[in-house]
Amino acid sequence: MTEVAQFEAGIFALTAEGWAIVKRRTFDGQLPAAEWLKRNATTLTRKNPSQQVRGSAVPLGGWLTLEWVLADYERKRRAGDPEFNEPDARVFMVGDKITASYGARQGQFLAFIHSYTQLNGQPPAEGDMQRHFKVGPPAVDDMILILEKKGLIARTPGTARSIRVLLPREQLPDLE
Repeated sequence: MTEVAQFEAGIFALTAEGWAIVKRRTFDGQLPAAEWLKRNATTLTRKNPSQQVRGSAVPLGGWLTLEWVLADYERKRRAGDPEFNEPDARVFMVGDKITASYGARQGQFLAFIHSYTQLNGQPPAEGDMQRHFKVGPPAVDDMILILEKKGLIARTPGTARSIRVLLPREQLPDLE
């Protein structure tokens, strides 16, 4: 009988004081840990779309621990890495009403969707965004949910390549 490796999974959130572990749990195997991470990170992001949330799973008994991951996130935040800092929100006003608010990373996704659609005559597939931003499917799924919840994009359920940016071009950053 093969022994299944144990993994510890943790959900990290960026707070006013810095990165913190907000949930952690131990699993038999990497797949159950990954499924728990995706489910919990998605739930937290839906509840608070402006909150930066990340997840990580590490094998138990090794040198890599959730505390080490947390320390690495903090080191990157203090060094000014935009992926680990509270993004500078861009807010656009029409009269006295806010029409859009998004962080730097969210702006890059919006700019990519807009540019891709202009160049190719159709919106990007999730795989196109994964390749461009060098991220996995959960990161793209989470970003799409956040942008949709904020009212910055619209999609047609059950239709591939249906993402539409709802902001005019002048309210989007340049694609980097």
